[in-house]
Amino acid sequence: MDEKAAVLGGGSLGLLLAGKLRAAGRDCVVWTRTREQADKLNEEDLLLTEAEGAPERRSTVSAVAWDEAPPFSGIVLLTVKQTALEERFLRRLAELVPPGGTVVPFQNGIGHVEALREALPGRDVVVALTTEGALRTGMNRVRHTGRGDIRLGDDGLARPERLEAVERMLKQAGFSVFLSKMLDNDMKRKLLINAVINPITAILRIPNGAILESPERLALAESLFRETYGVLAAYGLEGEAELWDAIARVCEATAGNRSSMLQDIDAGRTTEIDSINGMIARMAAAKNLDAPWNRMATALVKALH
Repeated sequence: MDEKAAVLGGGSLGLLLAGKLRAAGRDCVVWTRTREQADKLNEEDLLLTEAEGAPERRSTVSAVAWDEAPPFSGIVLLTVKQTALEERFLRRLAELVPPGGTVVPFQNGIGHVEALREALPGRDVVVALTTEGALRTGMNRVRHTGRGDIRLGDDGLARPERLEAVERMLKQAGFSVFLSKMLDNDMKRKLLINAVINPITAILRIPNGAILESPERLALAESLFRETYGVLAAYGLEGEAELWDAIARVCEATAGNRSSMLQDIDAGRTTEIDSINGMIARMAAAKNLDAPWNRMATALVKALH
């Protein structure tokens, strides 16, 4: 029998995961921040659009406000922003996921895995990195705006059978899933890409692909990239030329996407800028390096909050 899944977070990625899991026949409960969103999902179902112009797919899900949810023994997909991982949240997560449970964090940035490891002893932590694109268009509506992949690793925090169970579940839902033996490098790579694309799109209010559409924007991206790569190289990241090409590929593949940071700005929500460019600036300071582009990006995005 397939293991049950819970998605903690009713944002773009959370609704995308839940919708595709239900479409694949998996039992899935959605834990939302508000009772209002839970009621909307329960009463009107989850509506997923796979591609531009495609019909909406309706899936029945069970939803509950996360502070009212009972303990859960299946696989918990953690899709909240890294900024949510504060002490109170982690205490509540420890109540929801008993020892022996499995948590799959999808957060951007770095540092969250260590926080989860400390807060959740005795649980399996299967770390996920994704380049899937999604846009929440209502409390119970989401559009899949760009296909990517999901990379999984355990950082020594999960039993092999739990890693395999998560991989099997996500593949069944139709995602391209890869097991990574270089997760630390992959996390730095994802951090680099986010540190370039997210603040530029948020500050200029443009979709990802528009970064490539003018020499001025491209020069801005290159300056931010070179500084960020220099900081992460001090922590072991390699492959500068390939990584610059990777940023261009992401912009092309997700040309019409509005980054999660831009979506947050548009919705008046706090962004993850402190966990992305702010983190780069702190990492630079720890190595006695300077990161003026990242400090400026952090200040500008915060000014938009």
